[in-house]
Amino acid sequence: MNKKGSTAVLVITVMLFAVAITLAGLASYIKLSGLELRKIQEEEPVVTPEPQEVQEVNYEKLETIDRLIQNSYLGDYDRDQQMDAVYSAMVDSLPDEYSRYLTKEDLEELKESVNSAFTGAGIYITPDEDGGFVIAELVSGGPADVVGIKEGDVILAVDGKEYEDLDSLVDAIKGTSGTKVDLLIKRGAEEKTFSLVRGDIKGASVDSKTLEGDIGYIKIRSFGNDTVSLFETALSSFEQSKVKGLVLDLRNSIGGWFDEGIKVADRLLPEGLLSYTLNKNGEKQNYNSDGRKTDLKMVVLINSGTASSAEMIAAAIKANQAATLVGTRTYGKGLIQETHTYPDGSAVSLTTREFFAPDGSKINTLGVEPDVEIINSEIGTKDEQLEKALEILKSN
Repeated sequence: MNKKGSTAVLVITVMLFAVAITLAGLASYIKLSGLELRKIQEEEPVVTPEPQEVQEVNYEKLETIDRLIQNSYLGDYDRDQQMDAVYSAMVDSLPDEYSRYLTKEDLEELKESVNSAFTGAGIYITPDEDGGFVIAELVSGGPADVVGIKEGDVILAVDGKEYEDLDSLVDAIKGTSGTKVDLLIKRGAEEKTFSLVRGDIKGASVDSKTLEGDIGYIKIRSFGNDTVSLFETALSSFEQSKVKGLVLDLRNSIGGWFDEGIKVADRLLPEGLLSYTLNKNGEKQNYNSDGRKTDLKMVVLINSGTASSAEMIAAAIKANQAATLVGTRTYGKGLIQETHTYPDGSAVSLTTREFFAPDGSKINTLGVEPDVEIINSEIGTKDEQLEKALEILKSN
């Protein structure tokens, strides 16, 4: 079956070990990291597929435990919270790190996050080799940017408390718009506390500019509702101005709506297969390009934070030999989760499909290898990967 982007799939793949966006309700953003969901149509009824074979399950023990708690437990407890824990445990027991039970609140925050709508500091964080937390990027005009925090700064503490894991750090930085948070920052050998006020942030999923040497540059951070229109505007502008080449920066791109990624790939590649998926029964679904493509010479930047939709684009470009991939191997997330919503606003995100490069190359767990491997020495210093991309474009 051929299908070009008509099935919307949400690829929320925050790099599980690489990048977190501390822009909003980040507890959910981190907890839901690695998800790829079918785009949620709220008016759709719950659809439960009929399995070929049904394995009978005896819920008598569960019911007995439930009655025991209700009749004998000494303390008070939240019944809804208890049932959410039961549902979560059932899905979490699967040998799959991406399937999730989502509460109504989880689902709402996830839908906001994929469209880059956040409340928080406006910073992108990545762990360093020593277990520290480095600011990889700032949202221009965001709270952190306004008070003078810079890329390459290391976060030592939040409100005077140190954290050992990224999730806890993110939880501490997130908060209500208008509230204050203090970040202890290390810059070189100096330490300084920055006080900032959390704000509502709508980060653009696509940035573009013209670089030295008349080279166009487009960075895609995520694939939200506005990504294709922003990308098309930027690309068309570069085509009309006849720049000498294009750098497509997919580094630390967290994924997003899968069909948005397909549309971006379609605009870059000639007519043919862009990607395909396989389900449990081996049924194949193709995603094709219509042939409308850019003629700009292109280099694509990738790294270990390039995930899901961004990996699909990189793999399709590599299979078509349409550009040179520069950087490091991508994250390796090629599984798709489909979302089944329920009347109370909750949902189950279940892994149902795997997507592949058009030449059949496996992406999940393996990632996409660059054509030219370049490792940036340190965040906040010279961007050696970008410099290599410019060198390649200028030499052609």
